[in-house]
Amino acid sequence: MSHFTFQRSAGVLCATSFVLLILGCAQAPQSGSVKMPGAVFAGRSTFRFLPDKSQPAVTTPDWRNIIGQEILYALNVKRYRFFPMKRTDLLVGYHIVLSDNENVLTLNSYLGHPITGDPSAQTDLARFQNPNRPGVAKQGLLVIDFIDPKKNVLLWRGWTTTRFQPGMGQEKFQVLAKDAVTRILAGYPAR
Repeated sequence: MSHFTFQRSAGVLCATSFVLLILGCAQAPQSGSVKMPGAVFAGRSTFRFLPDKSQPAVTTPDWRNIIGQEILYALNVKRYRFFPMKRTDLLVGYHIVLSDNENVLTLNSYLGHPITGDPSAQTDLARFQNPNRPGVAKQGLLVIDFIDPKKNVLLWRGWTTTRFQPGMGQEKFQVLAKDAVTRILAGYPAR
């Protein structure tokens, strides 16, 4: 192998590696959470899920059930107790963005539980936008909200970008859901 061929091969390999690195970073999941000012978690030990008001054509009940089970497991590990039919200290809601052109404002009304009066929740919505389409939520976004049932205010919101896509097989969805919920709830306070 001549020196020129070696140099050319090394250059192509470096360029390819750089492009793959950039693509990998661009698609790496982004996660975060925000605790609302004044939110108190002391004394809270029970939760229930808000009823699902999402469009049935967008997410299947199986998908919502898988995510709900992952949230249930993660909160049990953090020593919270689930009571589906009793009064609880927390309401938990979650939303998956799978449809194209979903307005980012939908994230505060998706469960029929209006929390939009909270200015912190409103300013928080900007981070969920598709950078190429202002006002539109990123496809694959998963958001989990914790709401005070007495005051009807958002206490904590966690989110992550995922590779969820409509038509995805249930087995792959389950793996992605476990990873997404784990990333989101890593920052949620334990009891």
